[in-house]
Amino acid sequence: MNIWRRLSRGRNNTSGEQGQSLLETAIGIPLMLGLAFNAINIGYFWFMMLTLSAAPRQGVQYATQGGQASGTIPPPGTTAVSNLVYDNLTNSIKGASPSNAAVQVCSNAKGVTGTGANQVSLCDTFGPSFSYSAVAADPEAPIYVLNRVDVVYTVKPIIPGSAFMVVLPSNLRFHRQVSMRSLY
Repeated sequence: MNIWRRLSRGRNNTSGEQGQSLLETAIGIPLMLGLAFNAINIGYFWFMMLTLSAAPRQGVQYATQGGQASGTIPPPGTTAVSNLVYDNLTNSIKGASPSNAAVQVCSNAKGVTGTGANQVSLCDTFGPSFSYSAVAADPEAPIYVLNRVDVVYTVKPIIPGSAFMVVLPSNLRFHRQVSMRSLY
């Protein structure tokens, strides 16, 4: 005799319990899939946030230190910095391109406005237009000038829509900004 029949021989099955496991499965699977899909999307967004933090950091480091090592080479222009940032983005994020990722480069290589403590580096914007916050002057402006790189990218979730209760929005716009001082 089957072991399961022996174990359940003394058990009384009421008529309400016959469909209980089917009902629990029908309710439980969508809930579990919803949790799993949301976890996948949150992990993907976290990866995007880390990737979008690295690209402007490398760009501003290049803008600040790129030409200064030898002392005779001028600092890199805003186009060279934006090309470096776009290279980092397109190699890290599938589908990222200058048509869907915006980059703003503010560098003393472009020029500086203001005098004294109000010196602010000039900016160039590449890619689609987004509104950026104002570039701040360095607190030690006569000696230092802030170089700044902003990156804006709209991230779409891996698993979109309301299927299985995906609660994340269909598009999230991430904006990452990095500033670094350079000698003027």
